[in-house]
Amino acid sequence: MNRTKNIDDTCELIKESLNDTLNKKGYEFANQEYHKGAFGSRFFVWVNRNDKHCFRLIWDGKDSWFVLEESPYMDECEKVAWADVTVVPFDSNVDNSAYRTELINSIIEEIG
Repeated sequence: MNRTKNIDDTCELIKESLNDTLNKKGYEFANQEYHKGAFGSRFFVWVNRNDKHCFRLIWDGKDSWFVLEESPYMDECEKVAWADVTVVPFDSNVDNSAYRTELINSIIEEIG
């Protein structure tokens, strides 16, 4: 099993699910970054300009968990303070669709 591919696939599935959910709530996908040299860490940002609110999903490659954060939105998301909504550990050695679905659902549930 390829752990990196499992992480990549899981990140993409979560991103797609969050994008669908957040688009329905008036958010738009705004930014993403990938840091291969930082254990493959990456993040994705969605912004709701009307409600002045944003969400960020982080894959923390060092600690092997996903973090969903929220913040008030300003013109530049990098200049805001992020607060954790949920932290979900992910075992990249488990390549199982039911496991990924459970992980995705636990993150989506936190959006409300």
